[in-house]
Amino acid sequence: MTKINDSISNFFNPVLRSFIMIRNGLIPILILAVLIIPARAELNSPSDLADSLNSEHIVYFDFGKWDLKDKAIPILNELAQTLKENPDYTLHITGHTDNIGTDEFNFQLSEKRAQTVKEYLISSGCSENKIIITAKGKGEPLNDNLTNLERAINRRVVFSITIPEKVKAEDDRTFVNMSINEKARNEIKVDLSVRDTAGKPIEDVKEEDVSAVLKWSIEEVEDSLKGNVYFIPIDDKKKIAFSLTMDYSGSMYGSDNAYVNMPKSEKITAMEQAVKSFIRELKSNMFCKIVKFGENVDEIIRYTKSKEVLEKAVDNKSFPRGGTALYSSIYACLMDTTYQSNPTVSKTVISFTDGMENSSRDVTLEKLYAESVMRNTKVFTIGLFSELSTYTPTEQEKQRGVQDLLSIANNCGGFFYRADNPAQLTNIYQNIFAQILKSYQVSIIWNEEKLPPKGTRVKAVVRVNVKGKTRVLYKDYVIE
Repeated sequence: MTKINDSISNFFNPVLRSFIMIRNGLIPILILAVLIIPARAELNSPSDLADSLNSEHIVYFDFGKWDLKDKAIPILNELAQTLKENPDYTLHITGHTDNIGTDEFNFQLSEKRAQTVKEYLISSGCSENKIIITAKGKGEPLNDNLTNLERAINRRVVFSITIPEKVKAEDDRTFVNMSINEKARNEIKVDLSVRDTAGKPIEDVKEEDVSAVLKWSIEEVEDSLKGNVYFIPIDDKKKIAFSLTMDYSGSMYGSDNAYVNMPKSEKITAMEQAVKSFIRELKSNMFCKIVKFGENVDEIIRYTKSKEVLEKAVDNKSFPRGGTALYSSIYACLMDTTYQSNPTVSKTVISFTDGMENSSRDVTLEKLYAESVMRNTKVFTIGLFSELSTYTPTEQEKQRGVQDLLSIANNCGGFFYRADNPAQLTNIYQNIFAQILKSYQVSIIWNEEKLPPKGTRVKAVVRVNVKGKTRVLYKDYVIE
């Protein structure tokens, strides 16, 4: 079989490097790390592609193979260390392939890739009971598999970590998230948000709470450079464009058999009231759009400043829409190119649901993470998990819904807010509004004279420590 695979590999001239991403969710207490895909469009080779995507936790494979490459070892060693230091964490490993070969062959191949990673982690001292593998074969591609580069992206393994939702100590009250953007040869900018367990923004973060190091390697010689951190005053005139997605699935109406003229449920009414309360807070420099979804996604109104028009849009087309295309609703907002080329407009998605994703078809979590970073758009998520329905989800389904919302927010620069009853929604939307306005703009400057030569691939490591809680973020890019 190896010889056959090698001959096929030579025939198709496969790419030598592939890509994987994902750290999944944490809890509304602490995020340990999240990975960022830099927004670089000009990729000239498979190697460029792999290096320009996530590089802090990548495990990639050659065509038709499942053995670990040398560069995967330090990555897995770091992951193993995290698991050993946090024995209550559960690691999910999901294997994927490109589209060459039969369904059966690719399913087995993806399973072998995930199993290989699991065996390495177990051999490194990780608990077997805390590692779960899943095989997807070629069933969840990130693209159309039309080129060598696209197939390289799909030969991947995805990691996600589940952390028990619990408060570890009375003073454990900080939750940090941030996104990084490359701005100039000697500068990156960080959009930093910090909140407490009540969901309210923390406003006493200081420059000394943030540190940054730039790392690179030239001819196998590693070097690094410490950055200077500066907080930038928030400009009240900066424009913000909000996309609000609203869930009209059957469960929101309390019935799997909801019909068009069915009266609004308590959940629907509370959601609409909360969204209207958010709209009333909008300032003159803010735009907003409304998207409603169920099985399909419906843009009710495009960006506008008019609060009256927006409130009418909330009431418009309020009827049951079947399933829950949560991913697709967020993806549609991320793909909206309005204001995309305008650097004075910041875009944010606020997504609400009461259930588990089940209708998005080819839109995956990975696509959401990638587009969020590529388009510099944050995503905040809200989950309503009350028992106001004729259908009662299993505990596993509840966990899946929570973890999805956590993962989306954590990997897209936002926060996840959980509501256990509809009455909490208005307060949550108010907290999100305050959080967005009270985020921190941070500039990190590298010493121009000590930077490596133009064309060097570098990794920025930004660390935030607030009240004893640490968040680390990585950004790979090429020095211009």
